[in-house]
Amino acid sequence: MLVLTGAKIAYAQEQSTPPVTPVPKPTVITKPTNEFPSNVPKPIKVEVALVINNISKIMDATGTFTADIDLRLRWYNPNQAFDSKTVGTSEQSFVGDDATNKLATIWNPKVAIANLAEKPLKQESELYLNANGTVIYLQRLTVTLEAKYKLANFPFDIQTLPIRLISKYNSNKIIFWQTQDDIDFSGIPKEIRLSGWNTGGVSFVPSSFKGLDGDLHPQLEAQIAMKRNPASHLPNVFIPLFLVLLVPTIVALWTNTDLDKRISAWAGSILTMVALSFTLSVRYPALGVENVFFQVIFLGFAFQFLGLAVNATIMNPSLEKLFGGKYIVAEISNFLRWSLPLGLIILITRVVLLALP
Repeated sequence: MLVLTGAKIAYAQEQSTPPVTPVPKPTVITKPTNEFPSNVPKPIKVEVALVINNISKIMDATGTFTADIDLRLRWYNPNQAFDSKTVGTSEQSFVGDDATNKLATIWNPKVAIANLAEKPLKQESELYLNANGTVIYLQRLTVTLEAKYKLANFPFDIQTLPIRLISKYNSNKIIFWQTQDDIDFSGIPKEIRLSGWNTGGVSFVPSSFKGLDGDLHPQLEAQIAMKRNPASHLPNVFIPLFLVLLVPTIVALWTNTDLDKRISAWAGSILTMVALSFTLSVRYPALGVENVFFQVIFLGFAFQFLGLAVNATIMNPSLEKLFGGKYIVAEISNFLRWSLPLGLIILITRVVLLALP
């Protein structure tokens, strides 16, 4: 009885208690962290530092070069600020895939290398978020980049290897910036050695370009100066050229051999010069006709045809009367023996001197 009575009392209490109406939870609106920061002065300064750790290849024929670089980007985004006491650290760090994944979830200036010839051969990344809202993104890359080489003065040329940084955002939203710390951090080590080249310094040139959207976008180009060492290229052209011209010059201008042998000497020299020109174009396919080597070859051709013409006319015994007789022809021949080779040497020297940096 006591049990039943207690149960009834409990049932009666339940019937007398009013039903509880559930209170709806307030809706929390979370602001996406990858939105463009609205609470900072515009344009946002993206600080850039670049180190060239190595240059492994410079390919004239393809207009490319391969380099190992460290790229540091730094910007301020108050949306990424946090309470260091709550988080337990003043800096959050992310490495490798974690850095890439984290970067995808926050706003970043979308900086890219515009003159990449292909995908990076190697890529490492680190991301640091500081409590004050400063974001630092580091990349170590091995990349093949496009370059427009000017080879008219090859092999006495100085080339500029560009690394061109651009952003998806227009110049009203971000600009590339360099502090003294960025400038001090940037550069190229003096101990870098690339066969056939001497390394120079690195300079940075800010500019802008018109994007497909019609807006001006910021651009920063790092320019690496590289001076070619001509010592390994000069023997390939000047030694064969000297030998090709020396034999007919001696035979046709400085000996009294028969006319047909002199003509044959020039003809053989011309054919050899054609072969040398073909070899040169195969060995250096990127060189144009304005190049120093080809200008020297053209001077060699001119010398050969002029020598051939002199032997066929002035130094032709059957035509002596047309040029004033035997003694006058002898005086003219003596003059040409010296003046023709000397004129060629002067012209070749001029071409080389004009090509020197």
